[in-house]
Amino acid sequence: MKTYQIQLLNCNNHNIEISKYLQIMTEIPKEDADQIVSNVPVVLYENLDEECTGYFETALDYYQAEYKILPMPEECTIPKFPSRQVIVLGRVVDYFGQRSDFVQLARKYGFSRKKQLSQTPFSAKDGITEEEAVKLCQEFTNMGMRAQIVRSKKI
Repeated sequence: MKTYQIQLLNCNNHNIEISKYLQIMTEIPKEDADQIVSNVPVVLYENLDEECTGYFETALDYYQAEYKILPMPEECTIPKFPSRQVIVLGRVVDYFGQRSDFVQLARKYGFSRKKQLSQTPFSAKDGITEEEAVKLCQEFTNMGMRAQIVRSKKI
């Protein structure tokens, strides 16, 4: 499988959001993620497969960051990932009652209602099937929020 290198060139005042996204995707400590985004330009990753590169490309586009993706000469084998995770990237539309819609959605899908909608990105639900992830992502879209489905190791 082809692999890629991602270089972060400029966060365009979205350092906090990009740092949180890195924390969610890689489980690195906050301090490390903050240091990475404050030292641009920086190589974020080397040897990412196409699927994972697409996740970062989507998020960095959403946050209007400047980045470069370069193909790497190495190829690798990526293991199967049994489940999916839904990450909320941010709000596209803000409306009266959005918080109560979020609480109802949290009850329906069984995730924490304590998330602050203004503090994105955050992981809404991890370890779900692809079908459930698609439904949940669509529900967030209906609420005026941008969500992303990524692979997960949790079962």
